[in-house]
Order: sequence, then structure tokens, then C-alpha cells
Amino acid sequence: MKKMILFFLLALGILLLACSGGDVAGGASDGVVAIKNREIAGVTQKGPFLMGSSVTIQELDGQTLVQTGKSFKAFVKSNQGDFAIKGVSLVSQYALLEVEGYFRNEITGKNSDGMIQLNALTDLRKRDHVNVNLLTHLESGRILNLVQKYGLSVDVAKKQAEQELFSSFGFMSGIAAPEDMDLFSNKDDGAMLLAVSVLMLQDSSSEADFSERMSMAAFAFAENGFLPKSDGAKLADWAMLSEIADDSDLSLLQKVRKNLESWNKDVPPFEAYINLFWSNEYGLGVCSDENFHEVRPNLNENSLYYLDEFVCNSNHRWSLIAYRENAGDINIAGVTWAAKNVSCENLNFETFRGFYVPEVVLMGKKQCIVYGAYFSADEASNACPEGYRLPTLEEVQALVDYYGGSENAAVGLRSVDGFAAVMGGYVDPRYIQPSFSGVHETALFWTSTTKTGPDSIFDVTITERYFFMVDPNGVSIGSSNFRDRSPGIISVRCVKDL
Repeated sequence: MKKMILFFLLALGILLLACSGGDVAGGASDGVVAIKNREIAGVTQKGPFLMGSSVTIQELDGQTLVQTGKSFKAFVKSNQGDFAIKGVSLVSQYALLEVEGYFRNEITGKNSDGMIQLNALTDLRKRDHVNVNLLTHLESGRILNLVQKYGLSVDVAKKQAEQELFSSFGFMSGIAAPEDMDLFSNKDDGAMLLAVSVLMLQDSSSEADFSERMSMAAFAFAENGFLPKSDGAKLADWAMLSEIADDSDLSLLQKVRKNLESWNKDVPPFEAYINLFWSNEYGLGVCSDENFHEVRPNLNENSLYYLDEFVCNSNHRWSLIAYRENAGDINIAGVTWAAKNVSCENLNFETFRGFYVPEVVLMGKKQCIVYGAYFSADEASNACPEGYRLPTLEEVQALVDYYGGSENAAVGLRSVDGFAAVMGGYVDPRYIQPSFSGVHETALFWTSTTKTGPDSIFDVTITERYFFMVDPNGVSIGSSNFRDRSPGIISVRCVKDL
């Protein structure tokens, strides 16, 4: 018995002796390691923070992650966002880095008008390099919550926070820790971080708006470990639209790339991850060589583009059918058809003075982007841009015959490597508030063919314009008189004027 007690005391003495040596603060059982006289460096990025932005290292208690009040401060050394702080000594390996200042705005290409603050919570045991960015900012709040509210160890909390964070954006797995990521790294993690940075900025609104949006996202993630689903849908809608070219023939993402390349020539392919983000949010699945030109609907009920259809392109990215890859004029049955419906930017408000205002006003941006502009029968004559015209009824019939009749044409005209009809329905203007009908069910297009005859009700002569309609069952021909304006306001697909 005495031997057993002696052995126990000897073992305990050895353990206590081991714990009292080296750079260990507290006991080895809690794994708290002091940091002595280290230089900590890294880059601070939203876009890159500007020279003079402040960087502070806050000392944290090794068990609770509560700030002790001790800190080390320096400033960003250049407009690339880099910093270095020498002589850092801390009671534990855990530190909170805070950067506050102006930054380069990726979307405007200019320096920000206001300051923001981003954080990073890191373990300095095996690193002297710590980057601060949006991902470290989101992660840090979650780690603190898991440790202080739920009692997890720091290591377990950090691992969980990273997994939840990467899952929230849907395109991150098996990559570097957030504090190792750099916007201008040519590795995948650089492209992913840049995608997140652009997604969270969204537009060129004020830095106050961005800070508020980031604070709300950080709070939600800290509490729940995921971003709200409704926020994901809004973010996805913005991201999808950012790939569509505007009046300058450049998409927002193309403008962002130009801005970034003016700061640093090494800009990773972030665009692919933005496409992956919103297509995941829409439930579109994988786009690959195996499902090239497959069409799938957006299944996200929170999205403004719910049930609208998207096509898989050869570059492994999804797009709205109207903006499919390499969309150009197509020749069918000897007629050159435009690749998509007349778009809203071609409307001339000085020309279209019908009883009802042009549908570009009525329908708003959403329908305008997906289906193009809508026109009444009398407005249709002037709908096509220069060098194009409305198709004749004979040309439409040739189109139907080319595909092998009405039923086959209903399939052929919806093919994305051909006519690519989108089911935009029509607008019924016979109500005080004109409303859409038949969206996702049918597509209607005006022709140039008209006929004149007596009105069936009044003793007047009226003119009717022919249109053709595509639905899942077939292609049919109809006509509309200019008086009752039925079927309302519909799409226009032009042919090249040879």
C-alpha cells in the first residue's frame, strides 16, 4: 500500500514539474500556451484595407476568450492591406485581431467613403501570419458564442464554426482556414473568398448599409450557425443578375474583375463560385458536360425568380435561357431569327404612346430581364430594333413545318439550341391593375400580318394582327383586334430584315 501511495505522489510531482516549465500558462490539461515576443503579420481585406487603417491584437483569456484589456496596435502599411506587429506577448495562444478603416470597393472600383471593422479570432500556437477578412469576421462571432454560451473548447468551436460557415455558402469544403485566405491567391480559396466578398458587398450602397448588413449576418450566424434562408434567396437573386450584361455590354462581375485587375494582376476565377452559389440556392444542381443544355426551374420559393427556367451551358455554369452561352441569331427554315425576345432597353418611350403605357413600366425589372418587353398589338409594329422586323405569318408557318407540325414544334421551339421560347405569358390590360397570365405556361409572339374587316359589334372597320402561341401541347395561330386588345400585351421575337 505504501508503495502505491509513493508511486502516485511521484507521478503527480512529475506532472506538476512538467506543467511549470516552458511557455505554458495555467495547466497543460487545459492546453493554454503563452505567446512570447512574436511578430504577427498578415493582410486585411474586404477589398484591401487602405494604408493607415488600424490593426489591433486583443489578448484573450485562454479558457473563456474574454478580453483581458491588453492589446497591441499597428497600422496597415500599404493599399494592399498588409500589416505587421512586433513584440507580441500574450497570456494565451488565442487572440482577437481587429481592423478598422477605409477599404477598396470592388464594385465601384473606388476607395470607400466610410470605415468598417472586421475581426479574426485565431490560435497563434503554430502561426505568425493571420489574415483578416469577411469569413474570419463571421467565424469569430460564432466561435465566441460556442465557447462562452455552450461551453465548447476553443478548438472544437473553431472547427464547428468553419464547417458551418463553409456550408452556408455552399461551395466551400476542404480548403484553408479563413485566416489563411487571400483575395489574390491563385488557389481555390482565393477565388472563394473573393466570391464571398463580392456577394456580401452586393452593390455600391453606402458603407453604413454594408456594415448594417454584415452586422445582421454576423449576429444570425453567431446565434444559429447558418445564414437565414430568406437572406440566401435575396443574395442569390442579386448574384444571378450580376452576371447579366447591362447597357454598357458589361456585366457587373465583368466590371468587378476590371477593378480588381487594376489593383492586382492576379485575380482568381471568383465568377465560377458566384454562379455556383446562386445555382445551389435555386436547387439547380450540378452543371456539367453530362447535362449540357438541360433546362431546370428555380425551386427556391423565396426567390423573385421562382420557377423561372435556367440552362446548363458548356462552361459548366447556369444561366437564364435568354442569356445562354453564345446566344446569337439563328437560321431556321431560311429565316434568321433573333436569339431572344425584344428586350426592355430597346423601347423608345417617345414612340410608344398607346392607351396603356409600355409594359416595361407595368411589369418591372423581373419580367423585363427574364422575358423581355411586352407590347400591345398597335405598339408591335415599332418594337423591333434597327435591322430587324416582325415575322410574317408565312414565316411562322414555315417555322412550325420545319419542326414537323404543331405538336413537334412545341418541343422544338423550346429547345435552347434553337428558338429557345420562354413561357412569359401575357399581360391582360383590361383591368385597372394590368396583371400577368400564363407565365410558365405559354409564350405568345406578334407577327406583322394583319387583316382588315367589319367589326362584329359596331358599324366600323377594324384591323386585326396575327400572333402565334407556344405551349406544351402545340403551336397555334390567333389574331387580335386593336379595339378590345385581347390577348393583351405579349412578346415580340424579331427576324433579320434582309
